[in-house]
Amino acid sequence: MKSKGMKKQQGVGLVEVLIALLVLAIGVLGYAGMQLTALKAAEDANNRAQAALLAQDALERFLANEAAMSTYTNVNSWPDAKSDPGTKPSGLNTCVDADCAPPNLADWDIDVLSWQVANQLQGGMIAVDACGSGSPIHCVAVSWGDQDAGKCFDADGVNVGEGSECVVLEVSR
Repeated sequence: MKSKGMKKQQGVGLVEVLIALLVLAIGVLGYAGMQLTALKAAEDANNRAQAALLAQDALERFLANEAAMSTYTNVNSWPDAKSDPGTKPSGLNTCVDADCAPPNLADWDIDVLSWQVANQLQGGMIAVDACGSGSPIHCVAVSWGDQDAGKCFDADGVNVGEGSECVVLEVSR
C-alpha cells in the first residue's frame, strides 16, 4: 500500500541558495575592504620613504655647504606655502651653470628642495625649525597631503600624533 504523503525533497531549496550567496557576498566585501586598507598603507609607506629620502638630501646639502648653515637653519629662509608642482624655479640652473657663493648656494638649494618635495609628494612641503621649543637643535620636516610642514612641530617638540603626515630629521653639527 502506497501512502500519498509528501514527497522527499530532492536538490537544494531556493532559500538555501540565497543564504549561500549572502555569505559569499559578505566575504567578498570583507576582502575588498582589506585590499583598500592595504593600498592606503602602501601609499603611506611610499610617502614616508620618499619624504625620508628628501629630508636626507636636505641634510646632505647642509653638510656640503656648512659655511651657509645659518641660512639653512633660519626658519625665514624656507617658503611658508607649498610650491606649485610642475613649475620650475626661476633660477633652476643658476648654481649649475656657474659658481655660487655659499649663501647663494643655500638659497638655490632651498628653492630646489621645495620644488622637488612639491613634485614628488602630493601636497609636499619642506621646512626647517627648532626641534622643540627653545631647543638649539634644528630639524628638517617634510610633510605631504593636507599637513603643513610647520605643523610637524608642537610645543613638546616633534608632532607624533596619529595621522601626522610628516618625516622629521635632526640637523646636528
